[in-house]
Amino acid sequence: MEIDLRLLKHAQALAEHGSFNRAANALNIAQPTLSRGIKELETRVGLPLFNRSRSGIVPTDFGRVFLQHAVEVLAEFGNLEREVALAKGLETGEVSIGMGPYVAEALAPTCAARFAAAHPAVRLRILMESPAVVARLLRERAVDLGVAEASILEANEDFEVVGRLAPLAAYVVVRAGHPLTAKAHFDIAEVLAYPFAQVVMLSPRLLKPILAARQSAMAGEEKPVPPFPAIECPTLRLASSIVASSNAFTFATLGMVRAELDQGLLVPVYRAPWLHAEWSVIRLRKRTMSPAMIAFSAEI
Repeated sequence: MEIDLRLLKHAQALAEHGSFNRAANALNIAQPTLSRGIKELETRVGLPLFNRSRSGIVPTDFGRVFLQHAVEVLAEFGNLEREVALAKGLETGEVSIGMGPYVAEALAPTCAARFAAAHPAVRLRILMESPAVVARLLRERAVDLGVAEASILEANEDFEVVGRLAPLAAYVVVRAGHPLTAKAHFDIAEVLAYPFAQVVMLSPRLLKPILAARQSAMAGEEKPVPPFPAIECPTLRLASSIVASSNAFTFATLGMVRAELDQGLLVPVYRAPWLHAEWSVIRLRKRTMSPAMIAFSAEI
């Protein structure tokens, strides 16, 4: 039985998306092309691989078994392609990096610019996602390296640490003229009386002292404490804009909001020993480091 790898990719996408239309869009092909590909694959196999249901397109019982093996075949072929690319070094190829939103804001602009200047023939792809999604992308081999909160990524046995970055001090940041700027001393419980503009779900390392303080604030205040987080934002840039025009606050290192600080729009008002960024560079365990991965890790 001869099966085209292209057809296996069609089947994998259809199983993942549960819809011919969504799968075709993900593969960047026309829906009729995908339909013909699935029909051809089923003809070659000699058994149906998918059924239509109320929830969409789902694999048959045999289809699920077939797809388990198909995914393994595609992963092995991807490894083979990658080994060939490794042999070519930094002359050609691609490196993909999954980054948490904070680390992307803080480091990606400089690192990406330096890497691109030093290795103009290598395509650099950066995906900004939450640490949990970065971990999933690493496991799926959708990215080569992950850079995000160390306490989240390093807890997973699927990964190996390529490098740990020195901790970066972070601050509670508010707008100029915010009520907190008039106080000489206050604690995190008083900060939590104002809305928190969150960029990414905080790690347990940071949540523990914050939630303890919030419980204390809720017990001692007669007026309601804002929900935590009060505002969820996809990027620090948006969170900073909201903070600059309201009484909300956010967390940031000084470098992340340097422009706003220089313009007098934002002010750092609170710092605690536990409030800092801890980032690690991670790869999938036992995955070979390509020259491009090594070079980008050095830039980080």
